[in-house]
Amino acid sequence: MTERATMPLVGWMRPDRLPADWRGERLIARILLGAAIAVLFVLFLLPPIMMALAAFRVGNLAGQGDWSIGPFLETLGRASTWRVALNSIILSAASSLGALAMGTFLAWVSVRTTTPLRRLITPAMAVILVMPSLFYGLGWYLVVNGNAAPVNILLRSLFGITGSPLGSGWPIMLVVVIGYVIPVGYLFMVGPMARMDAALDDAARMSGASRTAAFFTVTLPLLRPTMFGVFVLMTSYGFSAFELPLLFGIQADIHVFSTAVYTTLTGQDAIPNYAGASTLSLILMALVIGLVVVRSFVLGSRRYSTITGKGFRPEPKDYGRIQWAFLAVFVIAVCWAGIIPLAQMIIGSFQPLFGLSLGFTTANYEAVLSERRTASTIMLTLVLAASGGFLAASVALVMSHMATRGGQFLRFVAAVVSWAPVAIPGILLGLALITAYLPVPGLRSLIGTPFMLLIGFIVVVTPIATRAIEGGVLQISPELEESARISGASKVVTFFTVVVPLVLPSFLAGWFIAGIGVAGNLSLPVLLSSPTMQTVAVQAYDAYRQGYATQAAALFLLLMLAVAVVGGIAWGLAFIITFLVKRAQRTRIDRVMTSTGREKHA
Repeated sequence: MTERATMPLVGWMRPDRLPADWRGERLIARILLGAAIAVLFVLFLLPPIMMALAAFRVGNLAGQGDWSIGPFLETLGRASTWRVALNSIILSAASSLGALAMGTFLAWVSVRTTTPLRRLITPAMAVILVMPSLFYGLGWYLVVNGNAAPVNILLRSLFGITGSPLGSGWPIMLVVVIGYVIPVGYLFMVGPMARMDAALDDAARMSGASRTAAFFTVTLPLLRPTMFGVFVLMTSYGFSAFELPLLFGIQADIHVFSTAVYTTLTGQDAIPNYAGASTLSLILMALVIGLVVVRSFVLGSRRYSTITGKGFRPEPKDYGRIQWAFLAVFVIAVCWAGIIPLAQMIIGSFQPLFGLSLGFTTANYEAVLSERRTASTIMLTLVLAASGGFLAASVALVMSHMATRGGQFLRFVAAVVSWAPVAIPGILLGLALITAYLPVPGLRSLIGTPFMLLIGFIVVVTPIATRAIEGGVLQISPELEESARISGASKVVTFFTVVVPLVLPSFLAGWFIAGIGVAGNLSLPVLLSSPTMQTVAVQAYDAYRQGYATQAAALFLLLMLAVAVVGGIAWGLAFIITFLVKRAQRTRIDRVMTSTGREKHA
């Protein structure tokens, strides 16, 4: 047994305090962290807290008046309240289950089979995902409503059925909502499906199981934890659905949380019931929190390994002629979720009456472009989409980095901030912002201005941007940041020189998705906008309510065209800037290598 040799460190003394530059850096970091948490609290937590308190106040303004538990108990005692809750649960759960089943199947087809055109499934779903919900909903509305609607023409010619029997109600609403969220289910499941080892299926096949049995006994059980987590997430977001239930549910007297609040606050013959609307939001928040807790309890401490080391091989298999049926399912899903509503919107914008009729006309575009407010409306929408998407993506990047590199407190803050807006639909968020900012003198002046809309949009789309960016942040190894820190870079410099460049593709994707979400959002601006300050979604919905659905289609297509043009210009600028930066980096490296070679030669 030997003793460890110890050598005294000559002249070394334990420092009593940290160096001055270290103390200053830590102080600045703490100040910035405190400021960031304060801003996040004002944006994401103050509105739902104030809205919850508004459920216990009686007054003509949101969050104002005397304290009372009466309105809260009165709302809970109504049968209509629990009918709204039941409708919301049915719509969210059924649509999430249907979309997840279809998305999981398409993900399996894309990754595990040799189906023709399988490589087009992912880009097709990504393109469909960026379609605004109101644009998608109006497209389907033109398909099933009115005498000139294609579905009604078919029913009238084949069965003699008149009217619009499929224009509203549970069947069409479920079909439309499921079609809209199929891309979400697919994009959530294609990654886990690609990371599963095909050897697991081969082992089941060698044991005598058929391919169908291997799929249901091996593939699906291994994906069950992921599917449950995605189902909870999609159901939570489903509670905030507004545009599609508004188009297909209200006519059949089917109300969900968001539409019930909208009719409560904007009914022509009704006095706005802010306490009742806030009580509905409390029920919704309780449902979402319960789902999140269940998801954490079920999946929090479990680990499911599907990548098995050097033998890992996600190889596709040839399933024979049945793959043509898989291709047919893919084509049906694409038509269902994208092509049918898009084609109907394009055709309807050139029709004198919505649906299919004889002849084409440009009168709808002429009527839209002749209005003085159209140009300003499109410009306002583009500015809000670009700025709101960028700010939401920036907040999402900071929160994702905090959750990944921070301690338990920062992870808790990031989780709360990213999940809190999910519990508040856009229509309720507008009410929450008014409730929170109305009593504050400095923030009260923002009500009715584009800045209030911008704040609301940031809160609404930040969770979406977070889901797009957090994966890119998780892929960055901590050693890269530690290397920069060892080289003398501060945390701020490390963040902007190491993290941001590596996560830039995910950041741009989150920015684009969030911007599209802002451009097509109706639930928030329908309550916060004014007659002189409207977005394209509000103006299109007003045209639809007044019976000018074809003009609404034309307006939305003009917006999508403007988004495509702006996006193309931005992509071109980004490509040029990236090329110049890489060229400058190569030039700098060449100079360093040249100078180093000269020094060695000397």
